[in-house]
Amino acid sequence: MTDQSQQPAPDCPECGQTLTFIETVISSGAFRTQAENMPQIPIHYYDCDACGTCWKLGTRLLPDPVRQIARDSR
Repeated sequence: MTDQSQQPAPDCPECGQTLTFIETVISSGAFRTQAENMPQIPIHYYDCDACGTCWKLGTRLLPDPVRQIARDSR
């Protein structure tokens, strides 16, 4: 497995700025009780310092509204 923190971060689809790498978690990405039986992949999390959006990259870069709400409610 490659260390995502050592690779160039993708650009934010919202504003075009380079994303900041936060962490990598091995997960299926599913919110189900069967999730542990599903294929486990590295999920890379990023924040955009310019527009304040949270992102996750598994097989493709997607917004992460759950992390966004958790981060904004601190």
